[in-house]
Amino acid sequence: MAVSRLLSVAQVSAKLQCARSTVRKLVSDGVLRATRVGTRTIRISEVDLRIYLDSRANMPARTAPCGQPAEVHDDQ
Repeated sequence: MAVSRLLSVAQVSAKLQCARSTVRKLVSDGVLRATRVGTRTIRISEVDLRIYLDSRANMPARTAPCGQPAEVHDDQ
């Protein structure tokens, strides 16, 4: 069985360009799979990070508040 490289919360937050607290929330919500090493240390495998990112790709655009469609920009 191949072992994937393990990333810290700080490394994942840098890759996702978000706060460390956001990564911890994704883990606690069960959206991003992680492994606990000891009682406090969290590690996320590169494979699990890729699975998370792939599951979020090509999501439909969200609507703007008040039910109006979000503005679309055509770059031609």
